[in-house]
Amino acid sequence: MSIFLRYHYIMQLLLIDYIKENLKTAGFGQNLYYFEKLGSTSDQLKELAESNAPEGTIVIAEEQKTGRGRSGNLWYSPPGAGLYFSLLLRPCASSIKLQGLTLALGCSAARTLEGAAGMPVEIKWPNDIYCKGRKLGGILTESKLRASLVDTVVVGMGLNLNNQMLPLELCETATSLELESGKHIFREGLLTDLLTNLERDYLRFKEHGFSTFAEELRPRFFLNQKWVMVSSDDGQYQKGVVTGFDAQGALLLLDGEGRNRCCSSGTVAEIGQE
Repeated sequence: MSIFLRYHYIMQLLLIDYIKENLKTAGFGQNLYYFEKLGSTSDQLKELAESNAPEGTIVIAEEQKTGRGRSGNLWYSPPGAGLYFSLLLRPCASSIKLQGLTLALGCSAARTLEGAAGMPVEIKWPNDIYCKGRKLGGILTESKLRASLVDTVVVGMGLNLNNQMLPLELCETATSLELESGKHIFREGLLTDLLTNLERDYLRFKEHGFSTFAEELRPRFFLNQKWVMVSSDDGQYQKGVVTGFDAQGALLLLDGEGRNRCCSSGTVAEIGQE
């Protein structure tokens, strides 16, 4: 059983009527499904996508039992403390044109969180949101092809907002916006702002690609000049110091022998300098 730190918490459910009344998007969030408890918002949204749910549909839950991040890792989703939702995109584009999408949406999230907390928020390649060196949230994008084009993208997002308790096994690596800023976050307002930013940035990404986000990402790039190991699903790995990212959002490394490396996907772990 987990040991919790700073336990002082009363759950307040999201005010869905407020969200619907104050949403200023053209499509994102206009078709909204809300659950107090759910296995996974992404799994629920995939079922809706198969039933021709429109682009911009979101599924949001107060609590997830099987929320997940990269490589199937479970995402800690306690009731009423954060934002746990999935967003449906229908880009009808090639996989190449969608390279860097997760990082672009990460810029949307970081910008929104900074506005709410008044403090810097960083992005750890390829899909994590960080604050003061600890994980604040994550983004998981899952695509489905049809006739060689990406027909649907399910964007799952988990953000730690008002968590005042963390399992002991996470307290050194994870955090929440309230723990770092001392501010209680109005979740409904943050969600409406976030959906506005996500919609605007998604349209910008579709028109101009990832390169238009490079200048915004650069000062938020958490891994810059850090020594890392990038592991791929097939067991291969590369080590080096992070020098930045390319025009498609791939991670750039300089290895111990002075050779440039490029990683388009993988799991990143910080290591000591070799």
